[in-house]
Amino acid sequence: MIKAIRVLTVGALLLAGGGCAYIPQQANLNPDLNIDSSGIGNNARIFINVLDERAGKSLGRRAASYGPAAEITAKQELAEVVKTKLEQGLRAQGFLPGAKDTADSILIVEIRALDYSTSTGFFTGGVHIRAALKGRAKNRDAEMEKMYRYEKEERIIIVPTAGTNEKWINEALSETLNKLLTDSELLAFLAKP
Repeated sequence: MIKAIRVLTVGALLLAGGGCAYIPQQANLNPDLNIDSSGIGNNARIFINVLDERAGKSLGRRAASYGPAAEITAKQELAEVVKTKLEQGLRAQGFLPGAKDTADSILIVEIRALDYSTSTGFFTGGVHIRAALKGRAKNRDAEMEKMYRYEKEERIIIVPTAGTNEKWINEALSETLNKLLTDSELLAFLAKP
């Protein structure tokens, strides 16, 4: 009898801990920019285009006590979020985002990855968050390309909540955008008269 109660208790705890893992999640994308205002752009007119080059719209799958579970998607279009943040960050640094036909330079950003994946271990599991953006810049004289990456692994004992998942996804997107927006070589190239 006591053994049966223990089995039922452990089973109930596992179900309670992994219950939300079965519910699909829509993450609200709201990356934070850590950009100092500056005049490096020197009022250079810039056209920004963002392309979502990922294989699918899914960000990954929620963690469960046995491995990956329900799908995580974004509430917003990722390319629109990235473009808005790029415009905001470049404007703060003295650039003037606008139309292609009046631009002094062009910045094309390809979203290569924004992934949330899980793994299971004996006592702990893992959550792996990865982001990658490729920047392609053109001015009157030349072109340049650069990759900006972020990768993090969290070891977990308890299945993360939807809020934690959203926080980690936004952290990955924030860090990658900030790397691009603080790249002095890229900024100087885009501001070149």
